[in-house]
Amino acid sequence: MRKGSHHSVESRKRMSEAMKGICRSLETRKRMSEAKKGENHPLYGKHHSLETRRRMSKNNVRYWKGKTRSLETRKRMSEANKGKSRSLETRRRMSEAKKGEKNPLYGKHHSLETRRRISESNKGKHYSLETKLKMALA
Repeated sequence: MRKGSHHSVESRKRMSEAMKGICRSLETRKRMSEAKKGENHPLYGKHHSLETRRRMSKNNVRYWKGKTRSLETRKRMSEANKGKSRSLETRRRMSEAKKGEKNPLYGKHHSLETRRRISESNKGKHYSLETKLKMALA
């Protein structure tokens, strides 16, 4: 097939049907993986342009709009991220990204009902001296 040309919808459907049910052995999958690593990868040494990255980001947001991940998936994601520590630079950038007008609660206030519920949930909690000092300094 020439560069720049595309398979018809009908051809793609036939190819899809032909590949369904095929189970490749672990050895074959390993060879396929190795064949696309490093310099053999089609994007090796290349970078997406800023415009392409912007479009990819926009499409990803559109894909997840109105969808939620299952409880099982969220649990797996949580477990995968536990124990990871972020660098000081990363934490500083995350902090800057949510300061002032960029904070989702900027200019908003909790209702009396919400403040009452927060108060109720905090009653009876005991904090260590260290934690109290951190909260006082925050």
